[in-house]
Amino acid sequence: MDWQRVRRDRIAFAYLKATEGSGFTDPRFQASARDARAAGLRVGGYHYFSLCSPGPPQAEHFVSVLDAAPARSMPPAIDLELLGNCSDPPPRQALLDEVRAFMDVVERRTGQQVVVYAYPEFEARYRFADTLDNRQWVRRIGNRPPTRDWYIWQKDDQAVIDGISSPADLNVMVPDGS
Repeated sequence: MDWQRVRRDRIAFAYLKATEGSGFTDPRFQASARDARAAGLRVGGYHYFSLCSPGPPQAEHFVSVLDAAPARSMPPAIDLELLGNCSDPPPRQALLDEVRAFMDVVERRTGQQVVVYAYPEFEARYRFADTLDNRQWVRRIGNRPPTRDWYIWQKDDQAVIDGISSPADLNVMVPDGS
């Protein structure tokens, strides 16, 4: 990615995948975070949560990667999806307990509230949005904003952004979002 060109295309912030589960670290995260920040973008990291693994070890892994990130300037985020996860996801309450345990560790260690991205199929199955008292990153493709409260709105997953060679997610943050 050419982050200078991305910034010139009026992109102000980027959330980058940092980790997944308790052992995977995106090998491009550190360099991408550094380069995006140098280009003038606000940068945040997100963690792809493994539904069938305990939350605290995932949180410790995520925070250790964030701690090493250059110039992180946005709150940490958790990505909750069914895709690519275990074949037999846990029941709602067990998963909610693990997600809360994850967020407790991350919030205690970073001093920032976790932003929650729940993919629509995940949200339809588990209904976490009204249960978790966190800012929400809501996916609703198109030009009409989500009907529920949102901090970040994913309005496109096939956006053409100068400096990025393939289609990308395009997100909008509420004004004054920090």
